[in-house]
Amino acid sequence: MTTATNTKVFYLIIGSGRVARHMAHYFHQLNIHFESWDRSQDPHVLARKVSSATHVLLAISDQALEGFYRQHLLGHDKVVVHFSGAHHFPEMIAAHPLMTFGATWYELALYKKIHFVLTGSTALAEALPGLPNSFSPLPAEQKSLYHAYCVLGGNFVTLLINKMLEGLSSLNIPPEAAEVYVQQTVQNTLAQSHRALTGPLARKDVQTVQKNIEALTQDPYQQIYQAFLQVHWPDYPRKDNHHENRS
Repeated sequence: MTTATNTKVFYLIIGSGRVARHMAHYFHQLNIHFESWDRSQDPHVLARKVSSATHVLLAISDQALEGFYRQHLLGHDKVVVHFSGAHHFPEMIAAHPLMTFGATWYELALYKKIHFVLTGSTALAEALPGLPNSFSPLPAEQKSLYHAYCVLGGNFVTLLINKMLEGLSSLNIPPEAAEVYVQQTVQNTLAQSHRALTGPLARKDVQTVQKNIEALTQDPYQQIYQAFLQVHWPDYPRKDNHHENRS
């Protein structure tokens, strides 16, 4: 990794996925000039664009990062930035956006609120000059733990919400009916943390929890329910324990 000394910044965004498209849209809104390249374009065009860039942003899959760098960028005097939350390469800066990117664009105000987590640099102005976003430095050895927390709070929450919506739909309850519930749950959690927990786990309602578990007997998500129960309520008196105590 080389720190560009140029006073003028020229960005090249590599990739065509959601992160690449959202970053490009954000740059458009900030009036930041950039070029882009993806695999649908001629490889010879890539060499020309790399030569004119000061900052190359690799918005590609984690598995492709190291290979792409060594094939196309090794030896070039460029600031190379990737957006992986889990991986670190000494030759590159990692600037992980703490955000989920959907299929539609966001408003500029939301893009500006995205927090970047940096590894390989202590200043966002080095990795992404011109962006007004907040940031935090993170040591390379803590990246896996950081990303695990992101997956727990982001990807797993998405899976759980989708499961609830699918389940309600199977009971002829429209998914839209859960929208207010889900939104308020997230708002309460952000505002109140552990105090936001409600329902049978908060009440330590053994009978209701047992009915929940039994209702999920034919559903693989029963194991998910029980795993959360084991973490949050490790001394939960399971039904089979009652039988054991009476025998």
